[in-house]
Amino acid sequence: MNTLISRISVLFRECSFPVYVYLPDSGDFYQVVAGQHEKVPVPVTMRGYLDTEDMYFQSFKKGDNLMSFYFLRSVQEGQRVVVMINSDKNRYNLNAVARSFNSVVVEAQESVRVLRHSRMKMMKLLDGLKMPLFSVSGEYQIINVNKALADFLGIANIPEIIGKKCYEVIHGRTEPCAFCRMAELMTGESVGTQNIRIEKNGGTRHFEHHMFPVYDQTGELNEFGEFMFDITENFQLVQSIEKYKERVKSFQKAEVDKMNEIGDLKKAYKDLEKNYDEVFLKNRKMSKALEKLFSDDNINELLKLRQENKDIKNKLVRSATALKNFQSTLELQQEKYNDLSKRTVYQLERLINTVNKKSVVTDKELGTLLKMVTDEIKSIRRHLKLEAPPEQD
Repeated sequence: MNTLISRISVLFRECSFPVYVYLPDSGDFYQVVAGQHEKVPVPVTMRGYLDTEDMYFQSFKKGDNLMSFYFLRSVQEGQRVVVMINSDKNRYNLNAVARSFNSVVVEAQESVRVLRHSRMKMMKLLDGLKMPLFSVSGEYQIINVNKALADFLGIANIPEIIGKKCYEVIHGRTEPCAFCRMAELMTGESVGTQNIRIEKNGGTRHFEHHMFPVYDQTGELNEFGEFMFDITENFQLVQSIEKYKERVKSFQKAEVDKMNEIGDLKKAYKDLEKNYDEVFLKNRKMSKALEKLFSDDNINELLKLRQENKDIKNKLVRSATALKNFQSTLELQQEKYNDLSKRTVYQLERLINTVNKKSVVTDKELGTLLKMVTDEIKSIRRHLKLEAPPEQD
Protein backbone atom coordinates (compact mmCIF):
# COMPACT_ATOMS: atom_id res chain seq x y z
CA MET A 1 0.00 0.00 0.00
CA ASN A 2 2.84 2.40 0.82
CA THR A 3 4.24 1.70 -2.62
CA LEU A 4 0.94 2.73 -4.23
CA ILE A 5 0.68 6.00 -2.27
CA SER A 6 4.33 6.74 -3.09
CA ARG A 7 3.68 6.40 -6.81
CA ILE A 8 0.54 8.59 -6.56
CA SER A 9 2.44 11.24 -4.57
CA VAL A 10 5.01 11.61 -7.36
CA LEU A 11 2.24 12.86 -9.67
CA PHE A 12 1.87 15.96 -7.47
CA ARG A 13 5.54 16.79 -6.94
CA GLU A 14 5.09 20.30 -8.46
CA CYS A 15 2.05 21.13 -6.29
CA SER A 16 3.05 23.34 -3.35
CA PHE A 17 -0.49 23.19 -1.91
CA PRO A 18 -2.17 20.21 -0.18
CA VAL A 19 -3.65 17.46 -2.30
CA TYR A 20 -5.59 14.74 -0.49
CA VAL A 21 -5.62 11.05 -1.35
CA TYR A 22 -8.18 8.63 0.06
CA LEU A 23 -8.00 4.82 -0.24
CA PRO A 24 -11.54 3.52 0.40
CA ASP A 25 -10.55 -0.16 0.68
CA SER A 26 -8.21 0.50 3.61
CA GLY A 27 -9.77 3.74 4.90
CA ASP A 28 -6.38 5.52 4.84
CA PHE A 29 -6.32 9.27 4.19
CA TYR A 30 -3.13 11.12 3.11
CA GLN A 31 -2.12 14.72 2.64
CA VAL A 32 0.36 15.23 -0.21
CA VAL A 33 2.52 18.37 -0.58
CA ALA A 34 5.27 18.70 -3.23
CA GLY A 35 5.28 14.96 -3.80
CA GLN A 36 5.64 14.02 -0.10
CA HIS A 37 2.76 12.21 1.58
CA GLU A 38 1.65 12.14 5.21
CA LYS A 39 -1.11 10.10 6.78
CA VAL A 40 -3.76 12.27 8.50
CA PRO A 41 -7.27 11.70 9.93
CA VAL A 42 -10.22 11.79 7.55
CA PRO A 43 -12.12 15.11 7.88
CA VAL A 44 -15.58 14.44 9.29
CA THR A 45 -17.25 16.82 6.83
CA MET A 46 -15.74 14.94 3.86
CA ARG A 47 -16.24 11.32 4.86
CA GLY A 48 -19.75 11.06 3.41
CA TYR A 49 -18.67 12.56 0.10
CA LEU A 50 -15.55 10.39 -0.17
CA ASP A 51 -17.53 7.16 -0.08
CA THR A 52 -20.14 8.41 -2.57
CA GLU A 53 -19.12 6.95 -5.93
CA ASP A 54 -21.02 9.56 -8.04
CA MET A 55 -19.60 12.58 -6.21
CA TYR A 56 -17.00 14.44 -8.35
CA PHE A 57 -17.30 18.06 -7.10
CA GLN A 58 -18.31 19.54 -3.79
CA SER A 59 -18.00 22.90 -1.98
CA PHE A 60 -17.39 23.28 1.73
CA LYS A 61 -17.69 26.38 3.89
CA LYS A 62 -14.79 27.00 6.19
CA GLY A 63 -15.49 30.08 8.25
CA ASP A 64 -16.30 32.91 5.85
CA ASN A 65 -14.50 31.14 2.99
CA LEU A 66 -16.04 28.72 0.55
CA MET A 67 -13.77 25.87 -0.54
CA SER A 68 -14.47 23.69 -3.56
CA PHE A 69 -12.89 20.27 -4.24
CA TYR A 70 -12.73 18.05 -7.27
CA PHE A 71 -13.03 14.31 -6.58
CA LEU A 72 -10.94 12.27 -9.06
CA ARG A 73 -11.90 8.62 -8.76
CA SER A 74 -9.92 5.70 -10.30
CA VAL A 75 -8.68 2.15 -9.69
CA GLN A 76 -4.92 1.65 -9.41
CA GLU A 77 -3.32 -1.79 -9.09
CA GLY A 78 -6.67 -3.24 -8.06
CA GLN A 79 -7.25 -0.61 -5.35
CA ARG A 80 -9.86 2.22 -5.41
CA VAL A 81 -8.32 5.67 -5.21
CA VAL A 82 -9.97 9.08 -4.58
CA VAL A 83 -7.90 12.25 -5.15
CA MET A 84 -9.27 15.56 -3.79
CA ILE A 85 -7.95 18.78 -5.40
CA ASN A 86 -8.84 22.23 -4.05
CA SER A 87 -10.22 24.48 -6.79
CA ASP A 88 -9.20 28.06 -6.01
CA LYS A 89 -10.87 31.11 -7.57
CA ASN A 90 -8.24 31.65 -10.26
CA ARG A 91 -7.70 27.96 -10.89
CA TYR A 92 -4.00 28.21 -10.04
CA ASN A 93 -4.15 24.90 -8.23
CA LEU A 94 -5.63 23.11 -11.24
CA ASN A 95 -2.94 24.60 -13.49
CA ALA A 96 -0.26 23.39 -11.07
CA VAL A 97 -1.78 19.90 -11.10
CA ALA A 98 -1.84 19.97 -14.91
CA ARG A 99 1.82 21.04 -15.04
CA SER A 100 2.79 18.33 -12.58
CA PHE A 101 0.91 15.71 -14.57
CA ASN A 102 2.52 16.93 -17.79
CA SER A 103 5.99 16.76 -16.23
CA VAL A 104 5.37 13.21 -15.13
CA VAL A 105 3.98 12.28 -18.55
CA VAL A 106 6.96 13.82 -20.37
CA GLU A 107 9.34 12.00 -18.08
CA ALA A 108 7.42 8.78 -18.56
CA GLN A 109 7.50 9.24 -22.33
CA GLU A 110 11.27 9.76 -22.22
CA SER A 111 11.62 6.67 -20.07
CA VAL A 112 9.49 4.74 -22.54
CA ARG A 113 11.60 6.04 -25.43
CA VAL A 114 14.83 5.07 -23.69
CA LEU A 115 13.36 1.72 -22.73
CA ARG A 116 12.11 1.10 -26.25
CA HIS A 117 15.53 2.01 -27.66
CA SER A 118 17.18 -0.25 -25.12
CA ARG A 119 14.81 -3.07 -25.96
CA MET A 120 15.55 -2.63 -29.68
CA LYS A 121 19.28 -2.76 -29.01
CA MET A 122 18.73 -5.77 -26.80
CA MET A 123 16.84 -7.53 -29.59
CA LYS A 124 19.71 -6.78 -31.98
CA LEU A 125 22.11 -8.08 -29.39
CA LEU A 126 20.08 -11.27 -28.98
CA ASP A 127 19.93 -11.67 -32.76
CA GLY A 128 23.70 -11.26 -32.86
CA LEU A 129 24.22 -14.20 -30.54
CA LYS A 130 25.42 -17.33 -32.32
CA MET A 131 23.55 -19.61 -29.94
CA PRO A 132 19.82 -20.34 -30.41
CA LEU A 133 17.72 -18.44 -27.82
CA PHE A 134 13.95 -18.70 -27.43
CA SER A 135 11.09 -18.83 -24.92
CA VAL A 136 8.08 -21.13 -24.73
CA SER A 137 4.79 -21.16 -22.88
CA GLY A 138 3.63 -23.82 -20.46
CA GLU A 139 1.99 -25.53 -23.45
CA TYR A 140 5.37 -25.74 -25.30
CA GLN A 141 4.38 -23.03 -27.79
CA ILE A 142 7.26 -20.85 -29.00
CA ILE A 143 6.78 -17.20 -27.98
CA ASN A 144 10.08 -15.44 -28.73
CA VAL A 145 13.08 -16.48 -30.84
CA ASN A 146 16.37 -14.97 -31.98
CA LYS A 147 17.89 -15.11 -35.45
CA ALA A 148 20.34 -17.89 -34.53
CA LEU A 149 17.46 -20.31 -33.92
CA ALA A 150 15.85 -19.39 -37.25
CA ASP A 151 19.17 -19.92 -39.02
CA PHE A 152 19.62 -23.28 -37.30
CA LEU A 153 16.14 -24.36 -38.40
CA GLY A 154 16.68 -22.97 -41.90
CA ILE A 155 13.61 -20.71 -41.67
CA ALA A 156 14.10 -17.22 -43.14
CA ASN A 157 10.79 -15.77 -41.92
CA ILE A 158 11.02 -15.71 -38.11
CA PRO A 159 7.24 -15.16 -37.51
CA GLU A 160 6.63 -18.61 -39.03
CA ILE A 161 8.21 -20.14 -35.92
CA ILE A 162 6.06 -18.27 -33.41
CA GLY A 163 3.19 -20.33 -31.97
CA LYS A 164 4.57 -23.71 -33.03
CA LYS A 165 5.43 -26.49 -30.61
CA CYS A 166 9.11 -26.41 -29.68
CA TYR A 167 9.50 -30.19 -29.67
CA GLU A 168 8.05 -30.38 -33.20
CA VAL A 169 9.85 -27.57 -35.02
CA ILE A 170 13.21 -27.80 -33.19
CA HIS A 171 13.57 -31.46 -32.24
CA GLY A 172 11.35 -33.12 -34.85
CA ARG A 173 9.30 -35.02 -32.24
CA THR A 174 5.61 -35.66 -31.83
CA GLU A 175 5.61 -35.24 -28.04
CA PRO A 176 7.59 -33.29 -25.41
CA CYS A 177 11.27 -34.22 -25.11
CA ALA A 178 12.32 -36.61 -22.35
CA PHE A 179 15.09 -34.24 -21.22
CA CYS A 180 12.73 -31.23 -20.85
CA ARG A 181 13.04 -29.64 -17.38
CA MET A 182 9.80 -27.66 -17.46
CA ALA A 183 8.17 -29.76 -14.72
CA GLU A 184 11.15 -29.27 -12.39
CA LEU A 185 11.21 -25.51 -13.04
CA MET A 186 7.52 -25.29 -12.16
CA THR A 187 8.30 -26.81 -8.76
CA GLY A 188 10.89 -24.14 -7.95
CA GLU A 189 14.14 -25.31 -9.52
CA SER A 190 15.99 -22.26 -10.82
CA VAL A 191 17.99 -23.58 -13.78
CA GLY A 192 17.97 -26.86 -15.68
CA THR A 193 21.07 -27.86 -17.66
CA GLN A 194 21.84 -31.00 -19.66
CA ASN A 195 23.66 -32.13 -22.79
CA ILE A 196 21.40 -33.04 -25.71
CA ARG A 197 21.78 -34.04 -29.33
CA ILE A 198 19.70 -32.99 -32.33
CA GLU A 199 19.52 -34.88 -35.63
CA LYS A 200 19.61 -32.28 -38.41
CA ASN A 201 20.23 -32.59 -42.17
CA GLY A 202 21.46 -36.16 -41.87
CA GLY A 203 23.95 -35.29 -39.14
CA THR A 204 24.09 -35.16 -35.36
CA ARG A 205 24.73 -31.93 -33.46
CA HIS A 206 25.48 -31.87 -29.74
CA PHE A 207 24.34 -28.98 -27.52
CA GLU A 208 24.59 -27.85 -23.92
CA HIS A 209 20.94 -26.99 -23.20
CA HIS A 210 19.87 -24.48 -20.54
CA MET A 211 16.31 -23.83 -19.41
CA PHE A 212 15.16 -21.19 -16.89
CA PRO A 213 11.86 -19.67 -15.66
CA VAL A 214 10.60 -16.24 -16.83
CA TYR A 215 8.22 -14.27 -14.55
CA ASP A 216 5.83 -11.43 -15.45
CA GLN A 217 5.41 -8.12 -13.57
CA THR A 218 3.12 -9.72 -11.00
CA GLY A 219 5.63 -12.48 -10.23
CA GLU A 220 3.68 -15.15 -12.06
CA LEU A 221 5.60 -17.82 -13.99
CA ASN A 222 4.32 -17.58 -17.56
CA GLU A 223 7.29 -18.42 -19.81
CA PHE A 224 10.37 -20.62 -19.96
CA GLY A 225 13.58 -19.36 -21.54
CA GLU A 226 15.92 -21.74 -23.35
CA PHE A 227 19.33 -21.36 -25.00
CA MET A 228 21.74 -23.90 -26.48
CA PHE A 229 25.55 -23.94 -26.83
CA ASP A 230 26.85 -25.94 -29.79
CA ILE A 231 29.44 -28.32 -28.28
CA THR A 232 29.72 -30.67 -31.28
CA GLU A 233 33.43 -30.01 -31.79
CA ASN A 234 34.13 -30.44 -28.09
CA PHE A 235 32.11 -33.66 -28.05
CA GLN A 236 34.02 -35.04 -31.03
CA LEU A 237 37.27 -33.99 -29.38
CA VAL A 238 36.28 -35.88 -26.22
CA GLN A 239 35.48 -38.94 -28.33
CA SER A 240 38.90 -38.69 -29.99
CA ILE A 241 40.51 -38.40 -26.60
CA GLU A 242 38.64 -41.50 -25.44
CA LYS A 243 39.89 -43.40 -28.51
CA TYR A 244 43.49 -42.65 -27.66
CA LYS A 245 43.00 -43.10 -23.94
CA GLU A 246 44.17 -46.71 -23.99
CA ARG A 247 47.15 -45.75 -26.13
CA VAL A 248 48.09 -43.12 -23.63
CA LYS A 249 47.72 -45.65 -20.84
CA SER A 250 49.93 -48.11 -22.74
CA PHE A 251 52.49 -45.40 -23.37
CA GLN A 252 52.39 -44.39 -19.73
CA LYS A 253 52.81 -48.03 -18.70
CA ALA A 254 55.78 -48.37 -21.06
CA GLU A 255 57.29 -45.22 -19.63
CA VAL A 256 56.71 -46.51 -16.11
CA ASP A 257 58.37 -49.80 -17.06
CA LYS A 258 61.31 -47.85 -18.49
CA MET A 259 61.49 -45.82 -15.32
CA ASN A 260 61.39 -49.01 -13.28
CA GLU A 261 64.11 -50.49 -15.50
CA ILE A 262 66.19 -47.35 -15.06
CA GLY A 263 65.57 -47.62 -11.34
CA ASP A 264 66.77 -51.22 -11.37
CA LEU A 265 69.84 -50.19 -13.38
CA LYS A 266 70.55 -47.40 -10.95
CA LYS A 267 70.21 -49.84 -8.07
CA ALA A 268 72.51 -52.34 -9.81
CA TYR A 269 75.00 -49.55 -10.51
CA LYS A 270 74.91 -48.52 -6.87
CA ASP A 271 75.45 -52.14 -5.83
CA LEU A 272 78.35 -52.42 -8.32
CA GLU A 273 79.78 -49.16 -7.08
CA LYS A 274 79.48 -50.43 -3.53
CA ASN A 275 81.18 -53.72 -4.45
CA TYR A 276 83.91 -51.80 -6.28
CA ASP A 277 84.48 -49.68 -3.21
CA GLU A 278 84.68 -52.81 -1.08
CA VAL A 279 87.15 -54.48 -3.49
CA PHE A 280 89.17 -51.27 -3.74
CA LEU A 281 89.31 -51.12 0.05
CA LYS A 282 90.39 -54.77 0.28
CA ASN A 283 93.04 -54.15 -2.40
CA ARG A 284 94.40 -51.24 -0.43
CA LYS A 285 94.53 -53.40 2.68
CA MET A 286 96.34 -56.19 0.76
CA SER A 287 98.79 -53.68 -0.74
CA LYS A 288 99.62 -52.37 2.68
CA ALA A 289 100.06 -55.95 3.95
CA LEU A 290 102.38 -56.80 1.03
CA GLU A 291 104.40 -53.64 1.59
CA LYS A 292 104.80 -54.65 5.18
CA LEU A 293 105.87 -58.14 4.16
CA PHE A 294 108.36 -56.82 1.58
CA SER A 295 109.91 -54.62 4.22
CA ASP A 296 110.66 -57.75 6.30
CA ASP A 297 114.15 -59.47 5.61
CA ASN A 298 112.69 -62.97 6.06
CA ILE A 299 110.30 -62.37 3.22
CA ASN A 300 113.13 -61.15 0.99
CA GLU A 301 115.14 -64.29 1.81
CA LEU A 302 112.08 -66.44 1.05
CA LEU A 303 111.63 -64.72 -2.29
CA LYS A 304 115.36 -65.29 -3.05
CA LEU A 305 115.01 -69.00 -2.28
CA ARG A 306 111.94 -69.18 -4.47
CA GLN A 307 113.91 -67.58 -7.32
CA GLU A 308 116.78 -70.08 -6.88
CA ASN A 309 114.28 -72.93 -6.80
CA LYS A 310 112.79 -71.58 -10.00
CA ASP A 311 116.27 -71.50 -11.66
CA ILE A 312 117.00 -75.08 -10.59
CA LYS A 313 113.63 -76.16 -11.91
CA ASN A 314 114.42 -74.52 -15.25
CA LYS A 315 117.79 -76.33 -15.42
CA LEU A 316 116.10 -79.66 -14.68
CA VAL A 317 113.58 -78.97 -17.41
CA ARG A 318 116.39 -78.17 -19.88
CA SER A 319 118.29 -81.34 -18.83
CA ALA A 320 115.20 -83.48 -19.28
CA THR A 321 114.67 -81.91 -22.70
CA ALA A 322 118.30 -82.61 -23.71
CA LEU A 323 118.01 -86.19 -22.46
CA LYS A 324 114.84 -86.66 -24.42
CA ASN A 325 116.50 -85.24 -27.55
CA PHE A 326 119.51 -87.58 -27.07
CA GLN A 327 117.21 -90.55 -26.67
CA SER A 328 115.38 -89.57 -29.85
CA THR A 329 118.69 -89.23 -31.71
CA LEU A 330 119.85 -92.58 -30.35
CA GLU A 331 116.64 -94.24 -31.47
CA LEU A 332 117.06 -92.68 -34.89
CA GLN A 333 120.67 -93.93 -35.13
CA GLN A 334 119.51 -97.35 -34.04
CA GLU A 335 116.94 -97.39 -36.82
CA LYS A 336 119.58 -96.30 -39.34
CA TYR A 337 121.97 -99.02 -38.07
CA ASN A 338 119.29 -101.64 -38.40
CA ASP A 339 118.51 -100.52 -41.93
CA LEU A 340 122.19 -100.49 -42.83
CA SER A 341 122.71 -103.94 -41.36
CA LYS A 342 119.80 -105.29 -43.32
CA ARG A 343 121.10 -103.73 -46.51
CA THR A 344 124.65 -105.05 -45.88
CA VAL A 345 123.36 -108.53 -45.25
CA TYR A 346 121.31 -108.26 -48.39
CA GLN A 347 124.33 -107.14 -50.45
CA LEU A 348 126.56 -109.88 -49.02
CA GLU A 349 123.88 -112.48 -49.72
CA ARG A 350 123.75 -111.28 -53.33
CA LEU A 351 127.54 -111.47 -53.55
CA ILE A 352 127.62 -114.97 -52.18
CA ASN A 353 124.84 -116.07 -54.53
CA THR A 354 126.68 -114.56 -57.45
CA VAL A 355 129.93 -116.32 -56.53
CA ASN A 356 128.15 -119.64 -55.98
CA LYS A 357 126.53 -119.48 -59.37
CA LYS A 358 129.85 -119.02 -61.18
CA SER A 359 132.32 -121.87 -61.50
CA VAL A 360 135.07 -119.56 -62.56
CA VAL A 361 135.41 -115.98 -61.33
CA THR A 362 137.42 -113.69 -63.51
CA ASP A 363 139.67 -110.99 -62.21
CA LYS A 364 137.36 -108.33 -63.52
CA GLU A 365 134.33 -109.78 -61.76
CA LEU A 366 136.38 -110.21 -58.60
CA GLY A 367 137.42 -106.60 -58.75
CA THR A 368 133.81 -105.52 -59.16
CA LEU A 369 132.79 -107.62 -56.15
CA LEU A 370 135.60 -106.28 -54.00
CA LYS A 371 134.71 -102.70 -54.98
CA MET A 372 131.07 -103.26 -54.04
CA VAL A 373 132.13 -104.68 -50.66
CA THR A 374 134.53 -101.82 -50.09
CA ASP A 375 131.87 -99.19 -50.91
CA GLU A 376 129.39 -100.85 -48.61
CA ILE A 377 131.93 -100.90 -45.76
CA LYS A 378 132.64 -97.20 -46.31
CA SER A 379 128.92 -96.47 -46.23
CA ILE A 380 128.59 -98.33 -42.94
CA ARG A 381 131.53 -96.45 -41.46
CA ARG A 382 130.11 -93.16 -42.63
CA HIS A 383 126.71 -93.81 -41.08
CA LEU A 384 128.31 -95.07 -37.89
CA LYS A 385 130.74 -92.21 -37.95
CA LEU A 386 133.77 -94.60 -37.65
CA GLU A 387 137.23 -93.59 -38.67
CA ALA A 388 138.88 -95.58 -41.43
CA PRO A 389 141.68 -97.95 -40.30
CA PRO A 390 145.22 -96.93 -41.16
CA GLU A 391 146.47 -98.22 -44.46
CA GLN A 392 149.00 -101.09 -44.31
CA ASP A 393 152.15 -101.33 -46.46
